[in-house]
Amino acid sequence: MWRSLRRKRHSGGYTNRELLKEGSMQLRAAGITEADTDAWLLFSACMGLNRTEYLMRSDAVVPDDKAEEYLGKLKRRAGREPVQYIEETAPFMGFDFYVNENVLIPRMDTEILVSEAIKRARIMFSQRQHDVNFRILDMCTGSGCIAQSTYLLLKNEGCTVEVDAVDISEKALEVAGINASRLGAQVKLIRGNLFENVDNKYSMILSNPPYIRTDVIADLEPEVREHEPMLALDGTADGLYFYREITDKAWEYLENNGILMYEIGYDQALEVSDMLRQKGYTDIAVIKDFAGLDRVVAAKRP
Repeated sequence: MWRSLRRKRHSGGYTNRELLKEGSMQLRAAGITEADTDAWLLFSACMGLNRTEYLMRSDAVVPDDKAEEYLGKLKRRAGREPVQYIEETAPFMGFDFYVNENVLIPRMDTEILVSEAIKRARIMFSQRQHDVNFRILDMCTGSGCIAQSTYLLLKNEGCTVEVDAVDISEKALEVAGINASRLGAQVKLIRGNLFENVDNKYSMILSNPPYIRTDVIADLEPEVREHEPMLALDGTADGLYFYREITDKAWEYLENNGILMYEIGYDQALEVSDMLRQKGYTDIAVIKDFAGLDRVVAAKRP
């Protein structure tokens, strides 16, 4: 698979252009859908070049150690390991989060949840005294991307907010702790099974829980089913287990007029909305993602 590169190396090295082109070819041969994009992302990170710098230095010969590093990353990607795990970073809400295979990769769809939470938080801040505590809980925090980006963005707007983040996985909380330290997010990390170690009342509870049906997981892309943590994917038989558990228990942890918000699967809005309604939540709203699919459900505890 790597024969053409070895030949080039023996003839005196290869240029940035040749190496990037070969990377795209190798990933296409491996069946990677976004081969050109992924080849570039790995190349850019490895060489430390942006697009402009690459164009200016496209004919420069690549040092052998950098070529070997890039080849190693290409091989991992050809084995269907996600680029984000290879580079140990994923962008989310304008921040770069550290990730590894102990946490889900932050996705653009989840930014809808954070954006909607911030919109509602602004309104809630405007309606209360400044000396009243505003607390947010992120349930099933994983990398911490929801809790920490929400905290940082509200802080940047001058809002005083306390944020707690819960996960059952100690390894996930280690990743969240690294991110909190790097980003300067003062978020309290709590290890526990849902609410078992939670003792505050909150103005807002956010969650992107596991919601994929067990029987669907085998059909997911290899990047997901073979690399992302099953603990963060499997929503049990109907995909709704965690919504039922959180909806039932969140009631006692929300302030009056507090907001509960979920990320959901594209086909779960009706069922999640119904369980919220049956519990007594009001002002239930479904928000769509950039593709026009149902992505977030929000509700108020009266």
